[in-house]
Amino acid sequence: MTQIDKWIGRFSPLLGGRFDFFRAGDGPRFDAWHNALCLTRGRFWVRIRGGHDLRRAAGRPPALTDPMVGRADGRGATLSTFPWVGHPPGSQWWYALHVVGAGGVADDRDAPRVRAAFDGSGALAGPSSNAPTMLCVRPLPGGRFRVTWRYDETGQEAAPADFRLYNDAASPGAVDYDQQVATVAYRFRAGVFEYVSGPFVHGTRVTWAARAYSAAGAEERNTATAAGTADAQGPEQAPTLVCGTVM
Repeated sequence: MTQIDKWIGRFSPLLGGRFDFFRAGDGPRFDAWHNALCLTRGRFWVRIRGGHDLRRAAGRPPALTDPMVGRADGRGATLSTFPWVGHPPGSQWWYALHVVGAGGVADDRDAPRVRAAFDGSGALAGPSSNAPTMLCVRPLPGGRFRVTWRYDETGQEAAPADFRLYNDAASPGAVDYDQQVATVAYRFRAGVFEYVSGPFVHGTRVTWAARAYSAAGAEERNTATAAGTADAQGPEQAPTLVCGTVM
């Protein structure tokens, strides 16, 4: 056996060598094979110096099974997405950078991940805040609503500047996120925030949504909603309990 035969048997992805891309119940990982060859213009079996692969996914951190949107060979310190990869206005993506060994095998265990948001013009927006949680709507007398939600700062990319309220009053059944109806200031570690609306016609059902708007100018894109029906009288008040001493 020649030295080149030994080298191919040990490293070639297609010959089941040490760095093969076969898995139980699966065929060859042709994406990895292409990954190993593309940067050497087909002149070598593998990426000898290793490199980095950039993958993305919508709504979740990407895995090795998600498509590659960029790559860099060797010890490159920067990486760009492929020219044909688009970023639609208003979209959000998760990106992951996978290290690729000399045999073309990518490592998913310690891949750094980051979320990126794009504004209405398609430009990269600043870091966003966490999404509000536990959104709740309660009818009040006079056809008004009290809208409440919680905000947890844990893991946030940026603190909110304020919260923006939306509803479906203009188009019942579809919350209009292009027209905010109120703004509520953010208070550090306040936990619970609320907004009291103006009056609505008795019997009108209104769906509400709340989003955090960061000081960097990015609005997170959660779609959680809560609905309530306007009541001119408001809900009945709970009875008052009076305690006393019996002689």
